[in-house]
Amino acid sequence: MANNNKVNLGNLIDNGKLYFSSEKNRNDLFSLIADGLYKEGYVKDSFLEALKLREAQFPTGLISNLYNIAVPHVDSEHINKNALITVILDTPIRFHRMDVNDEEIDVKVVFFLLIKSREHQAQAISNLTKLWQNDYIMESILSVKNKEEYVNLIDAVCREVVKPKFKEELL
Repeated sequence: MANNNKVNLGNLIDNGKLYFSSEKNRNDLFSLIADGLYKEGYVKDSFLEALKLREAQFPTGLISNLYNIAVPHVDSEHINKNALITVILDTPIRFHRMDVNDEEIDVKVVFFLLIKSREHQAQAISNLTKLWQNDYIMESILSVKNKEEYVNLIDAVCREVVKPKFKEELL
């Protein structure tokens, strides 16, 4: 899909995973995802604690047009591979809002952003923002059944729906 030398959303999704989760709270979700990512070599053994600490200090819940999302991430020292781990929740989980820390929101999709190079983190977050601001993509994410459909969705959107400049930045 994309040039593998660049840290961009297309590569992050290609390198990442798609989970469907029935976890009922944030800590259980974090433990489930961290355990799987550690076993597959995506993250270091320090990832789970770093994730919990960062989320407590800097909440990642965001209000989006169609449904709320969260974008948990940690410092690059806890990451082995660049990837975007997308989790579609059966039932929303409560996250504190990024912009109003003392307020909680129900989150339907969680994007775990794994970036192993600090200098690429801001660009990856910027590109991810473009994804969650696209209502067509966000609506379509809920209908995907596997990672292949997810990758195909992003590819199709870039070919047919979005402006060329967005495609260049996304991929």
